[in-house]
Amino acid sequence: MSAYISYSPKPDGSKSNDKAAGGATGAPVDGAGYDIVLMHDGLADGLNVFAGYSDISQAEGADSDGDRTSYGIGATYAVGSVTLGYQFTRDNEGHHNSNTAYYENTAYAISFNINDDLSISYGEMESTKHTTNATAANKTTMEIDSIQLAYSMGGMSIKIAESSVDDATYAADGSTGSDFDATTVALSLAF
Repeated sequence: MSAYISYSPKPDGSKSNDKAAGGATGAPVDGAGYDIVLMHDGLADGLNVFAGYSDISQAEGADSDGDRTSYGIGATYAVGSVTLGYQFTRDNEGHHNSNTAYYENTAYAISFNINDDLSISYGEMESTKHTTNATAANKTTMEIDSIQLAYSMGGMSIKIAESSVDDATYAADGSTGSDFDATTVALSLAF
């Protein structure tokens, strides 16, 4: 089992440039933030499970209902040439002025190594935005699916991905103006 712990005294997004002072500028952050991730790969051959939690302290008031918290769980399982993966995450915004209460995200994927040089994989992700409105239409969903092919030979590798995004902006009206398709080709050479 492995554990990863991180801590930030002021996780407000303020970053210092060279010879510049940093500081807390990102309201409503008022305190520290921490992350904890646990991973375990000894439950069964090929199985890796993981879980994580994150907390950022926010002052309660006009912009915030409390701390921003996130958590996630997931697993991968490899058997032979096939690897399966699943993950669930939830991000609780803690802001009532933003009209977003939280996001729930579910992802799964499968990959298959055809041989030592060629592999194919497929993945889907669904992200649901829940708003603070007390109406029946208080959530919208973005969906992403992608299929990838990777081939390597010596110091060269080529990767191709065909991806599709439905409702990238979480449009409540269900319009198709934020639907996208993309093909990505990447070539890498090692000398």
